[in-house]
Amino acid sequence: MDHDKEQKLDQLMDGASTSILKSLDATVDVEQRLRELLRRAGVDPDLVPATRRSR
Repeated sequence: MDHDKEQKLDQLMDGASTSILKSLDATVDVEQRLRELLRRAGVDPDLVPATRRSR
């Protein structure tokens, strides 16, 4: 593979990695916020299937 193609591939991989990390961060933020809202409402988040974390 020539140098230009390697560089472009590296840039694509870096961009994809950045996007994936941002998406995961957003997902975690939403899950944490949902659990917080459930607690405020007096509901145990562990009893709500959508918020149950796999262990």
